[in-house]
Amino acid sequence: MLLVLALAGCSAPSQSPIPTAVERLIVVTPTVQMTRVPTVVRATPTSHPPSATPAERILDDASCQAALLTHYTAASDQCLAADDGTICSGGTDAGFASGAPIPADTVKLLRSPPFSLDAGIGLLWLRMAQSLLADALLIGEVELRDLSSDSSWRALTIESGSTRENCAGLPPFGALVLQSRYGQTARLEINNVALAIDGTVVVMTQAQSSYFIVIEGSATLRVGARSLRLLVGTQASLAYEAGDWTTPADLPAEASLLDYANLAELPIELFPRPLPIPQPGYAQTKGRVNMRAAPDINGRLLYQVPAGETMTVLGISIDSEWLHIRLGNGEMGWMSAGLLAKNLDKNLPVYAEAPPPLQRLGVHANRAIVNVPAGGNLRAAPDTAFQVLRTLPIGTETKLLARSPYSPWVKVQASDAIGWMALFTLTTQSVIGSLPIDYQVPLPTRATPTPSFSFGGGHAYPDPSGGY
Repeated sequence: MLLVLALAGCSAPSQSPIPTAVERLIVVTPTVQMTRVPTVVRATPTSHPPSATPAERILDDASCQAALLTHYTAASDQCLAADDGTICSGGTDAGFASGAPIPADTVKLLRSPPFSLDAGIGLLWLRMAQSLLADALLIGEVELRDLSSDSSWRALTIESGSTRENCAGLPPFGALVLQSRYGQTARLEINNVALAIDGTVVVMTQAQSSYFIVIEGSATLRVGARSLRLLVGTQASLAYEAGDWTTPADLPAEASLLDYANLAELPIELFPRPLPIPQPGYAQTKGRVNMRAAPDINGRLLYQVPAGETMTVLGISIDSEWLHIRLGNGEMGWMSAGLLAKNLDKNLPVYAEAPPPLQRLGVHANRAIVNVPAGGNLRAAPDTAFQVLRTLPIGTETKLLARSPYSPWVKVQASDAIGWMALFTLTTQSVIGSLPIDYQVPLPTRATPTPSFSFGGGHAYPDPSGGY
């Protein structure tokens, strides 16, 4: 028997009037035993025709951005710390009735509506089981069905709709964001396409096509005997028979540069692992290339990146001599464009200084909790060679201030104490790569002041064990 829970949330302003029977988040849960809750059957499409918009429903850009920020912050506070194997609703109405995430293996269908001022949630986190090495975020109008026999969400179908809201800053289409766990390969099946993900992939459907868009790392698509590898900044599409997302009508087409307009407004701060949306295409090192903090030959040296690295491109300098890039480990900086092989769109954003790095919203920004049962050591500098200032008990809340230029350590403040802690002694949802690097700390005797790709240059990874 099916138990259907219909829930509502609050978010951005609406371009269309809210009908009497509003589409809500639908969760379909199989139950082994009979239950007194009646089965509810609803056959509603995932796309809705637009209709006239009352003038009072249209907000100006400033009001719209404020509403979005409020919605995203509440969603972040509620769901970013959810456990593996759970589903969490990002609605400001406390989500699944009690506000707590529910077990993912008890759910077979997820349907989230477009953002709406009066109804709908539009944000839904699917924390997959640890063994699947992946997390997912549903944004806007998305329907997800679990086809796996073990209710693991290893195999699923997706159908997404378009945004109906007249609000600048909203994604134009519903989307599924899939991220592999840091430095690992996730293997899933989406719309009957075998997908190996080493990074972040956005999946959406339009008309009768599925789009697979790589915005971090790389991914490999396989249909039958045909496979296609996608690098960051590229996408591929597959056509399907009408109404059937389990049967691709053809093999994957060749990769093309991603369509930036479809992705520009995704709420990247809410990703399980946040990252900037890349420009179409990518750059690759042909030999060892220096990455610097500014688009200048005298800019601070951050890394010496070896040959063969594929990198995200975010922008270009005013003189077109330098590319602003992001490495697979999350670090960002500038590289001489003439030293790189490139497959890029011609219309890159131009700026003299890199935009500020993004950080989490709400309670998860710059907060970390000591997770060591015996307590975590607060030291005078970011290495075990330096003096212990005090030991912070497990559960102590700290504020993140900066990161190390040469080790996976962070500078924290706990009450009146400031010092350095190894990142693995802390639990945090903060974006470590967005913290400023403190270059004034002393070097331990075994360190080198010359940064390289393997040591130095701000190696405070989100996961100290590695990168791509």
